[in-house]
Amino acid sequence: MKYNIENKIDNINIKYDCLMMYLFKNKLINNIKLNNKEKKYIYKKIKKNNFIGKLNTYLTIKNKIFNKINYIIIIGCGKYKKINTEKFIKIIKYSYIFLKKKKFKNILLTLNNLNIKNNYWKIFNIIKNFEKLNYKFDKFKTKKNIKDNKTINFLVQKKNKNNKYKLYIKNSLIISKGIKISKNLSNTPANVCNSNYIYKKVKKYIKNKNIKISYINKKKIKKLKMNSYLSVNKGSKNKPIIILIKYKINKSKPIILIGKGITFDSGGISIKPSKNMWEMKYDMSGASSIYGIMYIVSKLKFNINITGILACAENMIDKNSTRPGDIIKTYSKKTVEIINTDAEGRLLLCDILSYVNIFNPKYVIDISTLTGSCIIALGNKISGLISNNKKLSKYLLKASKQSKDYLWELPLFKKYKKYLKSNFADIKNCSDYPYAGTIISACFLSYFTKKYKWAHIDIAGTSYNEKGSTGRPINLIIQFLINYNIKNNINEK
Repeated sequence: MKYNIENKIDNINIKYDCLMMYLFKNKLINNIKLNNKEKKYIYKKIKKNNFIGKLNTYLTIKNKIFNKINYIIIIGCGKYKKINTEKFIKIIKYSYIFLKKKKFKNILLTLNNLNIKNNYWKIFNIIKNFEKLNYKFDKFKTKKNIKDNKTINFLVQKKNKNNKYKLYIKNSLIISKGIKISKNLSNTPANVCNSNYIYKKVKKYIKNKNIKISYINKKKIKKLKMNSYLSVNKGSKNKPIIILIKYKINKSKPIILIGKGITFDSGGISIKPSKNMWEMKYDMSGASSIYGIMYIVSKLKFNINITGILACAENMIDKNSTRPGDIIKTYSKKTVEIINTDAEGRLLLCDILSYVNIFNPKYVIDISTLTGSCIIALGNKISGLISNNKKLSKYLLKASKQSKDYLWELPLFKKYKKYLKSNFADIKNCSDYPYAGTIISACFLSYFTKKYKWAHIDIAGTSYNEKGSTGRPINLIIQFLINYNIKNNINEK
């Protein structure tokens, strides 16, 4: 789909298939510049058809008043005073579904009468939801989906702000594309999407003069003594890789974003049940979200240093696989007894969380499909948040509220660390305690994050659904980065 700005409703040069307007229940359309003749014509049609603006209804009017517009479409928005973000998105989704059914190619869409003053927010949410609804992953289908080639023209009637609105569209499309390429990567099956494939995608899409892309291969991982990281991949023929994407714009401390990238998780010797095991291709959703985030970072002008790390490996079974009961020495020199090879994400992340100390980070955020317990606790609409820093939690929760990419904070309850005590090593990777699995897994990670401000986001329930990858929590993290970018000139203690 394409998006443009239009300032005039009369004397336009382009022919439009329809003008889409919005009407709240029993509320006049008075925020769009219409003359008396135009208003009289529209309201006469509304009255004749007994159209009252009920939510999720529409009225089609054959246009006889506007130059070069075939139809006037009025979308019902329900009660005027009850508009909120959720309702706005429902209205936009209904608009898309309506347009999808029609053969309209060139649409003029009004913004002024949608009862929300922030036009950037409106444009962003319209584009985000239109692109989301238009998304199809058909790479492996012989019959491809027909691309929607509609053009949406936003009627803003403020000619002196054209460049500003064009920038809104540009930035919205960048974010939408970042989400799209992340979803494409997550939806790609594990027989194609291995660690090396992810690296090639990163090299192809992420380009910026301020970005440096590098990688740590198996040989160097071994040299660094990241034995915990290597233990996860021992049963796979595909080699592990750590991908580093460094965006450096100044001399400030970087924000480090880490994504768990298990391209397929069989559970190892602690093998998973066969039912729905195919979904384990999504165990790299943390890494794919970092991929999408860093694509967006490469296109937007942030004034903060950001490093994205994709921790990629595969948890498979063969004669070399790590066994339950094995003890390994981590990069931090702390020893871990592996009780369950299916608790592999924390084994991958603990070495990375120790390694990032070399960057002297401002904040470290890891994103991972870490625990099924998070789905039991929070369902598939809310991601889990656990942090060792109240300020960082506050920033992330604020971004969550703004982006509607929801988080719920769980406590980093230190008393639960006792369940990770091992008789044979410093700690064990899994607990026999049958409760609080998400918190206990974060307690494990916290052993390796004592030197900096850290947050863990568990996306086990939110990273994918029955339709495929959701692209979460990209909107959340981008909003967090935008907020922090604005605050960047303020010295924080």
